[in-house]
Amino acid sequence: MKNGSISVNTSSIFSVDMPYSERLKIRRTVYRGGDGPRVSIVAGIHGDELEGLYVCHLLANWLEQLAETNPSALLGSVEIYPAMNTLGIDTLTRFIPVFDTDLNRSFPGASGGALPKRIAHAILSSISGSSLVIDMHASNIYLREIPQVRINNEFSDKLVPLAKKLNVDIIWIHGAMTVLEATIAHSLNSMGIPCLVVEMGVGMRITPAYCNQLIKGILTLMKHVGALAPDFEIVKPDRIPVIADDTNVHYLNASTSGIFIPDIEHWTDVSKGQLLGSIVSTFRGETLAEVISPVDGVLFTLRDYALVYEGSLMARIMANKES
Repeated sequence: MKNGSISVNTSSIFSVDMPYSERLKIRRTVYRGGDGPRVSIVAGIHGDELEGLYVCHLLANWLEQLAETNPSALLGSVEIYPAMNTLGIDTLTRFIPVFDTDLNRSFPGASGGALPKRIAHAILSSISGSSLVIDMHASNIYLREIPQVRINNEFSDKLVPLAKKLNVDIIWIHGAMTVLEATIAHSLNSMGIPCLVVEMGVGMRITPAYCNQLIKGILTLMKHVGALAPDFEIVKPDRIPVIADDTNVHYLNASTSGIFIPDIEHWTDVSKGQLLGSIVSTFRGETLAEVISPVDGVLFTLRDYALVYEGSLMARIMANKES
């Protein structure tokens, strides 16, 4: 590689023969400017979550422009893994088809055995040694999420300072749960590799504004860890995230079945007793239930799919600490 240039290489990290003479491949693209820190960007672990795929495109496009205009600014390397669950993406399903297995509950995986474990092992082996990993997710098809980083409190002291630079709106610190131990984030953080889990948008769709918002944060973190030159100018983040935890997040579930009609916009301040929406009947011209905010706070999750059944999650509110 020439001094001050960026090399680009796309290669398979895992492949296996499939029926009917097909071959499954999981690929990554590496942009290398120097021997500095490695930053890995992961998307598509769940096949119905597409927001991260567009972020990968935006970042790759930015790096290709950098290669033309100022290649010496990239001191390290950026590894982009846009489609970890390729079979799920092809079929628009969350899990790995046929195996009906959540890839993000298969880590750290194994070199032999069932396909999901082998894929997880290959991903972890490839990413191992990174200075920073960003694992991108969307919500499901029912809920829309404001851009946020979700952190297991076991790793919060190390990860929260990094998450504050990622240009998201919320940092949500969760209590430790056993199921999280099988995720890519828990495996990497347990290995000492900082991994931030981003969730934003809605399943099966792309929200360009959220993706562009996240790119600013990714570039900021690349500069922070030394993958970009310290004197290189980037567009700085414009969001200051608020902190949510298990003590101030309230879940609003449907009290009956029907059609949910919201009366409020996403990411809005709400007051205790405020009407957020109504559940109406599909058979009669009546309102079956009103959805009322139980606290003063901010609405950061809102149902995007109108049909609800009793118990369906409709919204999450982060309460003001004094509420």
